[in-house]
Amino acid sequence: MIAPADRHLGKYEIRYKLGRGGMADVYLAQDTELACPVALKIIERAPDQDTRDSIEAERRGAELQARLADIDPRVVRVYHAGDLDHYFYVAMEYIDGQDLAELMRGGRLESEFAVDVAMAVAETLHNAHNLRVTIDGKEFQGIVHGDIKPKNIRIDAHGEVRVLDFGIAKALSLSRRLTRNEFGSVPYASPERLDSGDVNAQSDLWSLAVMLYEMATGMQPYQADSTEQLERMIRSRIPPPPAPDPCPEPLRRILIKAMAPEPELRYGSAREFADDLAGFRQGGTVRAVSEDPDATRRTFRSAGPADDSTRRTAAAQAAGADDATRRSSAPPPPLRLPPTAAELPRRPAGIFGKTMRTVGLLALGCFLYGGWEVYSSVRLYQSGQQLEREIQTEHLSDGDQIWSKWTELSRGNSSSWLLHGPRKTVKQTFVDAADRIIESYRDSDSRPVSEKDWERARSLLSRALAVDPDDSVRGKLRLAEGHLARINGGAHRDAAQFRLATDDFTEAERLLPKSPDPELGLASLYIYNLGDTDRGYEALQKAEHLGFQLGSREKAMLADGYRRRGDRLFWDSRNVRGLPQEKDQIERAADDYRHALELYQSIAPYGNASANIMKVQISLDSANVRLQQIAASNGGPAHL
Repeated sequence: MIAPADRHLGKYEIRYKLGRGGMADVYLAQDTELACPVALKIIERAPDQDTRDSIEAERRGAELQARLADIDPRVVRVYHAGDLDHYFYVAMEYIDGQDLAELMRGGRLESEFAVDVAMAVAETLHNAHNLRVTIDGKEFQGIVHGDIKPKNIRIDAHGEVRVLDFGIAKALSLSRRLTRNEFGSVPYASPERLDSGDVNAQSDLWSLAVMLYEMATGMQPYQADSTEQLERMIRSRIPPPPAPDPCPEPLRRILIKAMAPEPELRYGSAREFADDLAGFRQGGTVRAVSEDPDATRRTFRSAGPADDSTRRTAAAQAAGADDATRRSSAPPPPLRLPPTAAELPRRPAGIFGKTMRTVGLLALGCFLYGGWEVYSSVRLYQSGQQLEREIQTEHLSDGDQIWSKWTELSRGNSSSWLLHGPRKTVKQTFVDAADRIIESYRDSDSRPVSEKDWERARSLLSRALAVDPDDSVRGKLRLAEGHLARINGGAHRDAAQFRLATDDFTEAERLLPKSPDPELGLASLYIYNLGDTDRGYEALQKAEHLGFQLGSREKAMLADGYRRRGDRLFWDSRNVRGLPQEKDQIERAADDYRHALELYQSIAPYGNASANIMKVQISLDSANVRLQQIAASNGGPAHL
């Protein structure tokens, strides 16, 4: 610990202590050169082996955390690490906000919010477990966090989830044995970690599951009067009681799977865990199954008052098994009014009195500002949840009204994690409406899709892209723009619009590699607007390869292409009449007429197929007559 008389460490001016983890103290400090706040982790040097190992792990771990932060914005950035005086230090990004331990002091969190947080943490664990870097000639094939718990997950001032302190375990590979458990908290340790000291990806997933259980229920899955009893309970591998109501049944099954006694019955990776949580959040199916879903409810309810003797709320647990870490957390719970002047602690006297009074005033100002930030965050979250419910219950269905409410709600907060749920709902509402137009065009037996329909699809997808951009939405937007350019180019015979349509469809093809829709747009453009039947046929073949079944519209389109090309060849043959090229052109025209005739006959009486059959038959007969004349003039038989 830094002595009170020494408030500086190199260029860092230490303000006050934030907490302690393992062998390190963490302070809020000011970087006097860059004039910005930092979280300063400090380990005092000592000759014992444990301290040397801890410092070496933190040194290498700081580099690993910096590399991971480069690819994951939820990971705290590392500014610098090194040695000063008798200390090893790591200067990191200071994250203002509240950790989950503080948020849960009032009880359980909303299931949707809890799942959103767990999904974000799972994404970070996926990135960490799959990180591949080389540092000082040593290759790291994935790293673990090793201490996932509410205290290390913070919701920042913008409502975003941030993962704090990879700690000692961040320097470990995906599999490493420890001889001590100080590096992790027992309530969040897996049975096998407590048995053997093994720290691996499964350890992180177990800790995440315990934290999700605690967020969703307001209590930890295992309860005991002492750390020793708690450790024995977890190591017994007796499954924890299923999460009680009002926990939704699919989420209850996810928790049961995530905390199954045997590792092979749990999720195999952070990606699998995140995908099941996403399935629950989107109202779809989850991988976790139960033979008798009602049995989980009966098991928990039948426990009756007996369980009450061992269960405590998250707030009580803060003073129990995890007391070592909870004591250092920030004291004010969410939305608590600021203390009065009489309630404020006395200022220290003596030589440091003036300094401490200044620090106190700064802290009070930060507290008041933080209280307003928390209040604003709560209001934002509640408003977002109300908008999401109105859309899901169809109390709000008009697209313009939804857009207006979302624009007002998200002004300056569009990327906030607090709006994760409503953001996805608003986006999906616009995408679903646009998809209905795209599906109508794909269904050749459906009503025709007009220019106004494609304009509406473009507007819907533009809004969806503004809410939450991704390649799928961008690809569908290019598709709509391609059809509009195709229609506009055809109406004005504008070659520039045709080039624009080609570019848009090609871009949509890249962004939607598994969709036949860009190929259908290209087929129509090539055949009807650019007169390239062969490329139109290739586009339709690609659509078939992607699972699309050609309908009457596509067959009529291809037949029209062959008929038109046959007409051009037959007409142009007059320019080479009497020359050897004439016979070749007329034979190619006859082939196109036969292809067109076969296609028209397969779809009659669809559209103008019946009338076109007569036209093509007359043209084919004329071509055959001319071929007979050429053959007769050459003294040989014609090929009909």
